[in-house]
Amino acid sequence: MKGANIISAIQHLRMAEEYYEDFRRQYPGSKGSALFKTYIDKIKWIYRDFLTNPNVDDDIRSGLKKELESDVFAIPAITEKISLLMPEQREIIESTIDAMLDGEEVKIIDINETK
Repeated sequence: MKGANIISAIQHLRMAEEYYEDFRRQYPGSKGSALFKTYIDKIKWIYRDFLTNPNVDDDIRSGLKKELESDVFAIPAITEKISLLMPEQREIIESTIDAMLDGEEVKIIDINETK
């Protein structure tokens, strides 16, 4: 997928930033907290550099901004839940995702509401 590697890289940076922040909340004032503050600042520098780099077009910049505002742990949670589905159910989910990525409108109907 076009851009998937960039999105994955940003997501992993965001996860690392969240884990460093969590450590800092648990152990404020520690040497690790000070060290991880430095790493967090470097991660934030990467975001700023990416957003201001003249070689990055506006569509990618806009996508990055949306990614930075999203729930970074949603994808691992979705992956974990999908792994619990039966193989044929996973195929349906994959087809649905492919349709959404192709720009098709996907409607989910709750069969309990139609009864």
